[in-house]
Amino acid sequence: MLGALTSSALPWELALHLPWQPLQSPLAKWAVQPSFVVGEYLFYGLAIAALVHALRQGEARRRHLLVWIGALLAGTANDLIFMALPLVDNFWQAQATVMLTPRLPLYIPCVYVCFMYYPTVAVSRLGLGGLARAALSGLAASLFYAPYDIVGAKFLWWTWHDSDLPIARRILGAPIGSTMWVITFVAAFAWFLGKVTDRDPAVSRATFARGLLLVCGLSSLTMVLQVTVLQQLDGGVPGPIGLAVVTALYGALALRGLRSARPEPWRPGDRLLLRATWIYFATLAAIMAIFDPATHRSASMHQTYGPCHVEAKDIAGLVRYQYICAEDFDEDFTFDCLDAPPAEGSEWYTVCGRAHSDFPRWMAGVAGLGVAGVVAFSLLLGVRRRRADGSTMGRATRA
Repeated sequence: MLGALTSSALPWELALHLPWQPLQSPLAKWAVQPSFVVGEYLFYGLAIAALVHALRQGEARRRHLLVWIGALLAGTANDLIFMALPLVDNFWQAQATVMLTPRLPLYIPCVYVCFMYYPTVAVSRLGLGGLARAALSGLAASLFYAPYDIVGAKFLWWTWHDSDLPIARRILGAPIGSTMWVITFVAAFAWFLGKVTDRDPAVSRATFARGLLLVCGLSSLTMVLQVTVLQQLDGGVPGPIGLAVVTALYGALALRGLRSARPEPWRPGDRLLLRATWIYFATLAAIMAIFDPATHRSASMHQTYGPCHVEAKDIAGLVRYQYICAEDFDEDFTFDCLDAPPAEGSEWYTVCGRAHSDFPRWMAGVAGLGVAGVVAFSLLLGVRRRRADGSTMGRATRA
């Protein structure tokens, strides 16, 4: 009987047997998960700002649109692939106000646009060589993504598989494996884009199509290959040694490239992109400061509830528990707000936010990352360079 109840819907299935809604009132969602409403519409705004920025690039518009559309398609494809593979499947999204399927909120493709477009375009302004540009794009993307990874998990914007070893080691609730994924995935994305746009800066239709094929077909594969090698440094799972090595290696490549950087001329709209990053980092810090996770409730798909300690294996052959159970789990949510735990075999149920156990530490982490992000993107997008007409242009805030 349990087996009949635990078949998770594939990420693209409508799964009409589940009580999901394509559209939900923002007011209704605010009543149970207010921080998520802020986050969802923040990413809609940031993705639109990035599209406006791309469209304002004149002769470079096609190159910027390739980055925007490539991020949308390659990122969404990556998410769908890793949700669809039963032996990888280890995260479940909360129900947003706009859902494409029970497992895919509309804002998630926008998240990919943001943490791939903003860093890739910002780094491209430095005029680095291919390897240095890719490495710095990956590092900048991890800085962009990190506060979202912390805030989102804390406020139940998604939930993780409780006993999956590749995401077991975490920093402020964010898996180390998640950070390594962002660095290597965006670096691969920037590398493949650079391979086609360096040869054809005007980006013909053939180049545009070739670029999309490369990033959609090879970014995830290249990421997996890198992470597979790096995690061997920590006994076969992502850990602090692997993270330190990839950060140091990519940092060395970026620093070497920066010695011969040739910043591009000032481009219209960069001030919009810069101010959008300021709003992004400030909003995530404000969410952590203002909202109380203990008041949040998430009714959505989660790891199937069932008997404790039923073993299963992930894609690497590592043992994890197939089900989550109230008697033995260690996540940043509880079942205390419910009259009883979920029914055995449930894949759709409500979880309750857990109060801060160390608010100053979490707040300092998100605020610190926000300050670092503001400084980094201000340097990337606000460095002194010349306009295309040869006149000097100062910091982006004066454009």
